[in-house]
Amino acid sequence: MLKIEQLQINSAIIHRLDNQQENNAGLDLSDLELKMDDELRTVLETHTTSGLEDGRIRYANFLDKDINKVLSKSYEILDNKENMFIPGSKILARLLFASMANKTISAADVVVCLAICNGIEYICLLKLDYKDNYISEATTTDQGRYIGIKKLGSGWPQLGTKLQKAAFIKRTSEDYELIILDRQKSKTAQTDVSLFFQKTFLNVELIDDSKTNTTGFIKAVKSFNKTAAITSEKKKAILDNAINLVVNTENINIRQFVESQFSEELPEDERNLYMDSLIAEFEKNGVKRAEFVKSQDIAQLYAKKRKVFLSGITLEIDPAVYDDKDKFEMIPRTDEITGEEVADIMIKGLKIKKMD
Repeated sequence: MLKIEQLQINSAIIHRLDNQQENNAGLDLSDLELKMDDELRTVLETHTTSGLEDGRIRYANFLDKDINKVLSKSYEILDNKENMFIPGSKILARLLFASMANKTISAADVVVCLAICNGIEYICLLKLDYKDNYISEATTTDQGRYIGIKKLGSGWPQLGTKLQKAAFIKRTSEDYELIILDRQKSKTAQTDVSLFFQKTFLNVELIDDSKTNTTGFIKAVKSFNKTAAITSEKKKAILDNAINLVVNTENINIRQFVESQFSEELPEDERNLYMDSLIAEFEKNGVKRAEFVKSQDIAQLYAKKRKVFLSGITLEIDPAVYDDKDKFEMIPRTDEITGEEVADIMIKGLKIKKMD
């Protein structure tokens, strides 16, 4: 999960990749950097920010590093921006165009940017698929006034439109070497077409961070509960909801979970404070994505029977019973004398087989 605190685009260049034309006629490379006014800079920064903050971003490392042309050319640009930005961007554009040989892949412009994001320099590769643009056109006919639709041609996606494919490559390799956004890649499809950006063009391996994210998710909730100024009952409810989410669902969406834990009836400032604090804990505890697939290993651990230890008593409780308030309820409270957090337990509907 990446939160953009600061983003600045310093250089940009656009190349046209119209793979629908024959004999590479649709490859049109610019020789000059983009002249950016404030409006155009805002457009590029908005697309870049929306890409980096998208819940589907994945962290990755390059494969075949000795012969990976995207890796080597990106590093050459970052190491010698003044002399290598334009020629290097052309090579990256050619490599992307070559990977788009299949006509089912959308034609696009590729914007190559040099950007500083949260203090780290990236080469940003934004594939902006063409969208047909239309406008109404009014004419006067013998039958009366007619207003129709006229196609203006192809253009970039609007700012409110989700960026479909992008790569953000950095020079340092700590933790990861690049960030990938590929919203068009199917979760199940493994064809060359569906994987062309990740495999054919970039040649990278995604970092399997499901265990890190799932572990960090639970740790963050526990950490939040230690300091949050909420009741013991509310703390237990949030933790139980987090565990239930890990056990019972495949995908975990951080924003949806956080918003569901705090009632909209709370004062807006108070609700936002709780939500921001919980989100901050997720970031501190290693949750890297706003939406992720849970770790099955971690889910199985929490799906096992819960154990509750009391003085002289050990209870082993099936998860289905633990979460069924008609059968079992643990009510946290603060001991009035010692100030310790304790709990009262209610077990309902027991069938007594034998009582001595």
